[in-house]
Amino acid sequence: AVVSTQSTGSSETTELFGQGKYDKVFEKARYVEKILAPGEGHIESVNAMTLGRSCVFLGGGRQLPEDKIDMPVGIQLVRTKGDKVSRGDVLAEVHHNGRLTEEMKQDITNAFKIGDQHLPIDRILSIVQPSLPTQSYTSYRNSQVEK
Repeated sequence: AVVSTQSTGSSETTELFGQGKYDKVFEKARYVEKILAPGEGHIESVNAMTLGRSCVFLGGGRQLPEDKIDMPVGIQLVRTKGDKVSRGDVLAEVHHNGRLTEEMKQDITNAFKIGDQHLPIDRILSIVQPSLPTQSYTSYRNSQVEK
């Protein structure tokens, strides 16, 4: 991430993060365009691969190893799977520096499958229970601490 010149030190940056003032720390893209729901219903799925490719084409990722990343670029989801939407509701905001085309906007819109089915989403997929470390792990860990 690119740190703005508005921030004078790491403790100030940490404080700004703690206050949720991310706009004071990071550069902003020149443009923010809203992606609107084309109809009403519930979001049945969101195609993450399409959104990821769109970010790369906007400059937020590399197509070739030598490509530079445009750090302020990205797609911020406003709605997600399971949400009820009406025509014209904001689905996402695309932060870009001039590379967004009409075709890309359509691809991003189409990444949201809106239908009649309400498919609730479980935000917690599983709970990982703590377990006791094995003897081999304990031996390994102790050997690392002694070094």
